[in-house]
Amino acid sequence: MIETARIQELAEPILAEQGLELVELTCHPQSGQVAVRLLVDRVGGVTIQHCARANQRIGQALLEAAGETANYVVEVSSPGLDRPLVSHRDFERAIGETLVVTARTAEAGRFKDWQGMLLAVQHEAIVLTTNRGNVTVPLTDIQTAKKALRW
Repeated sequence: MIETARIQELAEPILAEQGLELVELTCHPQSGQVAVRLLVDRVGGVTIQHCARANQRIGQALLEAAGETANYVVEVSSPGLDRPLVSHRDFERAIGETLVVTARTAEAGRFKDWQGMLLAVQHEAIVLTTNRGNVTVPLTDIQTAKKALRW
């Protein structure tokens, strides 16, 4: 079995060609095979076509790297619309999107919800444009942040 780090080395250039970024990579045994799951994202979102192309190319790269005895099942998908934004890079990819953010306030034990368009990501904070003006929220105060679902 190829190590996870090696799979990541094989996958990242293939993803980068499509403007995709690896968010998460997991590998685990599944019915005598190795399931390789890659969550990918990109500014503007991920389409089924992006996933299908990446899936085919990564599967081929694994076959070439591991040889004919390799028994991998590759699954490439987007992280989903309701995935929490956690890392600095998650927020950078979401610039221009409407977010719902819950963060600590100055009052001990209190939280406040904001909904607004993500205007900027600073070193230690995000800036949202809300219906009441711009709000700067320190990253360390954010309890949860997700893209707002549009119906």
